[in-house]
Amino acid sequence: MTTVRAMSPAAPRARKPRMQIEVRREEVLDAALRLVNRGGYQAVSMEAVSREADLAKPRVYAAYPGVEPLLLALVERERGRSIAALTEAMPGFDDGADFDDILVTAATNLLQSVAANPESWRLLLLPAEGAPGGVRENFADARAFALAQLRALLEWGRDHRPGFADLDLELTALSLLAVGEQGARLLVSEPEAFTAERFGRFTRSLLDMLSPRPR
Repeated sequence: MTTVRAMSPAAPRARKPRMQIEVRREEVLDAALRLVNRGGYQAVSMEAVSREADLAKPRVYAAYPGVEPLLLALVERERGRSIAALTEAMPGFDDGADFDDILVTAATNLLQSVAANPESWRLLLLPAEGAPGGVRENFADARAFALAQLRALLEWGRDHRPGFADLDLELTALSLLAVGEQGARLLVSEPEAFTAERFGRFTRSLLDMLSPRPR
């Protein structure tokens, strides 16, 4: 007679311990960021975030009540991080500083930050189809902040960099910002070919072309 042995029930899935809501929200946002970068905004749903974060769906809803507020919180977080990076990238400038060194250092520092956090910057620099309106609004805020920093530096450089007095500072600031934005996009898309150091050298060459130093 064959003996039939009862199968042991499958072990229940281990649950993550409870954590503070602020920590939970960061975990949910990190999961949403990974989903956006892999599959675009259309890949984000509360169920997908639940699977990606390995959290029960009620815990995801406890952090954010729906997809739209979750995505808006995500882009606002990344906007804040980008502005902090822009602030940290810009060295202080005073009468003893060299304008070219400041701008080259700022460009290199910022692009090194992009290289270190490509997933965060990709969200703002390369908005995917289906992005909520808040994405472009937050990018515009970060862009306006960067433009204001460049304009302040150029205003200071007018009295410290030979030849700058004859330049249209508004157009110069917009042009330098466009170069920086494209540099960041290239670095995110092709990091091995377009490095922060390469753009630092290019920035110095561009300054010499715009306003050659007296020989």
